[in-house]
This record gives sequence, C-alpha cells and structure tokens, in this order.
Amino acid sequence: MANYYCKTRTNYFSVTDLEKFKQIMASCVGEEEIVIIDEEQEDGSIKYGFYCEGSIEGLPEKEDGKDNTEDFDEYDYDYNYDAFCEALQQILPDDDVIIITEIGSEKMRYLTGYCSVITRNEYKWINITDEAVKLARILLNNPAFTTQMDY
Repeated sequence: MANYYCKTRTNYFSVTDLEKFKQIMASCVGEEEIVIIDEEQEDGSIKYGFYCEGSIEGLPEKEDGKDNTEDFDEYDYDYNYDAFCEALQQILPDDDVIIITEIGSEKMRYLTGYCSVITRNEYKWINITDEAVKLARILLNNPAFTTQMDY
C-alpha cells in the first residue's frame, strides 16, 4: 500500500499584524511543522510566507464555542482549513494575496496540485488537473474532452 506524500508552500505576502499572523500560524496544525519564512524587499519592508513538509490541516475545531487548546492531543482533534483561510484574511492588506500551493503524490498512481488563493475579501482554491483539462477543452475546441491521469 502506498502513502500520500506532499509538500506545501506559499508565496511571499505582506501582513498588517505580525503578532496576529504568528498567533494564527502557531495555532495551525500541519502533518509536519509549519515553518514561517520572511524576505526583505528592495524597499526595506518584510514579506512573509510559510511551508510544511506535508499537508496543512487547519485550525483546531472549537466545541461549544470554547477554544479547546488545553490538553491538546492532535490525534483526537478535528481541524478546519476554512477557518485557517478566514483567519489569514484578517491579516492581509487589501492589495496582497496569499497563495498556498500543495503538491503531492501517491507513488506514481497519481500526482496532485492545489492552490488556495486568499485575499482580504475572499478565498478560493484550484486543482491544477481540473484547470489543465479545462484548458485542453479550449485548445481542442471540444467541451466534452476528458482524460485519465491516474490509476
């Protein structure tokens, strides 16, 4: 039996509240440690990003409106990726975006690629295979085109 292995990384982006950003990232759970990175820009400002040697699960679910981070056991918890994206929206300036890219595979059975695109006002995700098939349909002028890319 094969296992799914992936890597996750973002672009560099600005934050409006560095402490809140660090708090969000400290609360988020990934399959492996989530590492915050930064890069100084030509104008002297700092942009941030993050990566993980695996998937990002999200923020721990809250039960009954309570934050259940006391006695935290990551294996007994549910996670909310949408809540993570929504929290990140709160620290983004209006003119920037966070693009979270996850690339993975299960041996050569299948390859996956997803991007979550987060702005201050909304977030969406794309699947690169779906987007490639959409483009192929346009290039072939065949809206019914389909193909198999995994087994």
